[in-house]
Amino acid sequence: MFLTKEDLTTNAPKSFIDILVATEDEALNGIIAEQIDIIKTNIGAYYDADKVFSAEGEARSKTVLYYLKALVFYHLMKRRKPGVLDPADYNEAMKWLEDISSGNRKADLPKKDEDEDGIPDDNPFLKLGRRKSYQNGW
Repeated sequence: MFLTKEDLTTNAPKSFIDILVATEDEALNGIIAEQIDIIKTNIGAYYDADKVFSAEGEARSKTVLYYLKALVFYHLMKRRKPGVLDPADYNEAMKWLEDISSGNRKADLPKKDEDEDGIPDDNPFLKLGRRKSYQNGW
């Protein structure tokens, strides 16, 4: 698995993570799977998401791991403490994902290879969006 319970100890002490998860390890695994799916959806246009999430140990992308932990930790806290939470880390992770999916930011991840020729594709077949429109006086 790309992210384990032990990896979350960089966000909070192990005893606190144990309190949040309690005996519901399957709930934690479900949250991790959901958040991985969200990240795959956002990076999938430009990067090989399967290759990113099949990496193990030190080969894992530290950036993806950082944002995945932020998303998972936020949802763990939300399960245990509904109410007022500080969404700063969650918002930062979602902003990063939006920037990646729109092509505004590049990540150091394996590029997607649609035609399987061994050479990563530089650009997707179709990029959605439009040019910035400017107001003029005419």
